[in-house]
Amino acid sequence: MSSEPVQAEWLNTTQLKSTAARRFAEFCQQNLTMAANQENFDAHLYRAAAKLVIERLEQAAIGDQG
Repeated sequence: MSSEPVQAEWLNTTQLKSTAARRFAEFCQQNLTMAANQENFDAHLYRAAAKLVIERLEQAAIGDQG
């Protein structure tokens, strides 16, 4: 289990344009608390993976508009 406190400021949904990205970020906000209590939780890996998915969802939404 990670000894560092769980911080979710980077999951700010107000700046996201895509509904899918917003919903995924909201899921991550809720899931992060539970996941952080699991053995071998890697906060840096979780953050990197979530940010990648959010970024791709935002890009897809922009592509759908054009």
